[in-house]
Amino acid sequence: MTLLETTQYGNPMINIGVFALFVVATMGIVIVVTRQKSKATDFYTGGAAFSGRQNGLAITGDYLSAAAFLGVTGAIALYGYDGLLYSVGFFVAWIVALFLVAEPLRNTGKYTMADVLSFRMNQKPVRTAAATSTLVISFVYLLAQMAGAGGLVALLLGVSDRNMQSLVIALVGLLMVAYVLIGGMKGTTWVQMIKAVLLVGGASVMALLVLLGDGFNLSELMAQAQTAALDPAYGNGKDLLVPMQQYGASEFTKLSFLSLSIALVAGPSGLPHVLMRF
Repeated sequence: MTLLETTQYGNPMINIGVFALFVVATMGIVIVVTRQKSKATDFYTGGAAFSGRQNGLAITGDYLSAAAFLGVTGAIALYGYDGLLYSVGFFVAWIVALFLVAEPLRNTGKYTMADVLSFRMNQKPVRTAAATSTLVISFVYLLAQMAGAGGLVALLLGVSDRNMQSLVIALVGLLMVAYVLIGGMKGTTWVQMIKAVLLVGGASVMALLVLLGDGFNLSELMAQAQTAALDPAYGNGKDLLVPMQQYGASEFTKLSFLSLSIALVAGPSGLPHVLMRF
C-alpha cells in the first residue's frame, strides 16, 4: 500500500475548506486586478503596470515551486548533505540567468530571448526553435508540477483511490488554466507575488517552530537528525552530515553527480516561465 493509502493528514473537511478559501481569495484578486484590461498588451504583458520590486517578487514566485520546497526538503531528509546540493544548484542557476539572460535583454533593449538570439541571426529558424523548445519544456515541466500539486492536494483531501487522485490532478491543472485565461499576465503576476510571500513566509514560520523545539540550538537539532537517520526505524541508516555518500561511492555515482550539477545549473536557468518574466 502507498503512503496516500495509509496516511491521512488532518481533517479532510477542514483541508477542503482552507483550500477552497485560498482558491476563492486568489481568484477574486485576479478578477479585481484584471477587470480594467482593454488591450492585448494588458493581457500579455500586464500593461507594464508593475514596478521592478513587484516584478522581482513575481520572479521569486515563478522560481519557487513544489520542487524547490518539497523536492529539496525530501532530498535533504533522505540524503542529508548530498540532498542540500540540490538547493545550491538552484541558486547557481539563478546567477546564470541573471548574467546570461537579464543583462543581454537590458543591453539590447529586447523583450524576449528570441528577440535577443535573432538580433544578429536569421530570425525565422531562431524563433521557430525558441517557440518549439518553449512548448516542449513547458509541457514536460507542467506534467511534473501538476502531478506534484495534484498529489499533494489529494493527500490533504484524504483521496486514496487512484482514479480519484488522477481526477484531482486534472482539476488542479484546469484551475491553473483558469487563472491564466481570466487574469492574463497581470493576474498571473499577482498570483505569483502572493505565492512568493506565502511560500517564504510559511517556510520561515516552520523553520522557527522547528528551531524553537530545540531552544534555537542548531547543533542540537542537527545531532537529533543525525541520530534519527542512523536509526533504521526512522532513517536509512546513513549519517546525514557526511558528504558525498550518495554521489561519491563509485565512479558511476561521481559521473552522476557531474550530470546532476549540469542539469541543476542549466535547467532552472532556462525555464520558459522564468525567462518570460524577465
